Amino acid sequence: MSLIEILKHATDFRSSHGKRHQLWFVLLLIIVGAACGYWGYRPAAEFAKRYGDDVCAFLSIPSPSTMPSYSTFRRILMGLDLVQFAELFNRWAADYVDIEPDEWLSSDGKSIRGSVTHYNSSEQDFISLVSLFSQKRGQVVCALPFHNKHMGEEYAVRQMLTAIDLRGAVVTTDALHTKKRLRQFERVEVII
Repeated sequence: MSLIEILKHATDFRSSHGKRHQLWFVLLLIIVGAACGYWGYRPAAEFAKRYGDDVCAFLSIPSPSTMPSYSTFRRILMGLDLVQFAELFNRWAADYVDIEPDEWLSSDGKSIRGSVTHYNSSEQDFISLVSLFSQKRGQVVCALPFHNKHMGEEYAVRQMLTAIDLRGAVVTTDALHTKKRLRQFERVEVII
């Protein structure tokens, strides 16, 4: 399936009133913009303004009369089900990214700024993202967002490593992952 076909499976949480852009189109602009270095709400809107028509022409899809604004990108990214979005992206990437023998991959987790809830209590929660980055390609080949309260980075990395075929790959991780359970991956050389 193409990326567009995959993105059309994303659940649109918005009401139909005042909706100008299809969710899949905004997500497509976010992904293509991020791949070009346009990270964040305002940079995504700038990318859409500058290159949105070119993206539409390249993909042979109709160009909207206006491109999504900063507030549209913000609303969508704040309300998006990140786990579903990561699963859709990983499903698409798995069809197009074959890990080569002796390819070096780096695993790292980052907390997403501004996602903390209940920051004054022991029930504190925030969203984190674990990704697998290919040194050779210079791109993320797999990503998994998770709520810190429900799943730790160690478990998320194990989930991610089992999701794709890493035969012959070399994976580097943080010292957090030095537990014996991570070393169970016989098909992967894990360097810590």
